[in-house]
Amino acid sequence: MSLEIRPAGPQDELLLFRLAHDRFFEELRADLWPEVFREPLLKMQVEGQRTAYAAAFPHADHGIIMLYGRPVGRLLIDRGPAVHHIVDILLAKEHRSKGVGTAILRALCTEADLLRKPVRLFVGTGNRATALYQRLGFQLIETIPDRWLMERPPVAVGASIGG
Repeated sequence: MSLEIRPAGPQDELLLFRLAHDRFFEELRADLWPEVFREPLLKMQVEGQRTAYAAAFPHADHGIIMLYGRPVGRLLIDRGPAVHHIVDILLAKEHRSKGVGTAILRALCTEADLLRKPVRLFVGTGNRATALYQRLGFQLIETIPDRWLMERPPVAVGASIGG
């Protein structure tokens, strides 16, 4: 698999909007909303999320996930002094469940292991990615309404977690 993450730039604004829009469309079942309200409400969700992420993680790195040279997703990661926090990882629907997210998460965990830092992330309580996170060694550390905070402690380099 030819996979890389490049820095996001102004040329990626439409891609980033579309990825977030499509996620909210699915998660919020926007197909059931009256059409006249659908796009304005989805746009508000996308902009609200962008604002919230910028406020909570002002130093996060914004990356575009590239698969065989084509953009297929985004990654926001805050590499803080004590912990790596995966703010958001988002793949286009047609690229999910194909190992792309797993490869990225393993690489991020290896990076954190080399620095002896834990990796944290929030996940919705009904998100099917929770099983992947658990396989990779993430553990529930806090329950917040509708989401969990999970953490993967650093693993000694050379040891392996998950399959």
